[in-house]
Amino acid sequence: MDKKKLGIAIFFGLCIVIIIICVIIQVIMKKGTEKLETESEKFNTFITITNGGTEVKTDYIQVEDNTFFVKVPTSFKQLTSEEISQKYSNDIPNEVFSNEEGTINVTINITEKDMKNDGIKNYLENLLKENNGEIITSNYYEVDNHNVGQIKLISNSNDSKIYNNTIFFSYNDKLVIITFNCLQELQEEWQGVGDFILESLFFAE
Repeated sequence: MDKKKLGIAIFFGLCIVIIIICVIIQVIMKKGTEKLETESEKFNTFITITNGGTEVKTDYIQVEDNTFFVKVPTSFKQLTSEEISQKYSNDIPNEVFSNEEGTINVTINITEKDMKNDGIKNYLENLLKENNGEIITSNYYEVDNHNVGQIKLISNSNDSKIYNNTIFFSYNDKLVIITFNCLQELQEEWQGVGDFILESLFFAE
């Protein structure tokens, strides 16, 4: 092959390579844009709907000076320390938000239990082995570089059955537990709202 033909072949080869690279970049940028749009929608959507069609307005709350946030229904009352102590006998949470009847709750518990970020998966596996409740499903995922474990289950409380949707993660090397729960008879109506609340978790770090 003479130099002229070789030069033309190299030129067209480079053009093809450049076109392929441009296509790959466009695909990556499109995926990145879609992710940003999804995240933006997640952060900016504050209204969700129960399965029965009731509108639930929410807003982000911050616990003390921690830099993680989660949405809570604005109609829920924040319980006082005294009310929390009366409502919970074991594993008393730091914050509790409840509806007027006290049948639907969002609890946040920043425990004293040491927990590294890489220990969450093992902690989830142990909970699944040891838990006495009726486990519905479990999940393990990541939010802003924080590993998150999740369990949905039915537990017993006195004469009632409770639907629990719980996530947990490490924050400042301590275990943090956030739970949405309600009476089992309210599960079908409210479980989608619980998903919405727990999926709103983000870390401003």
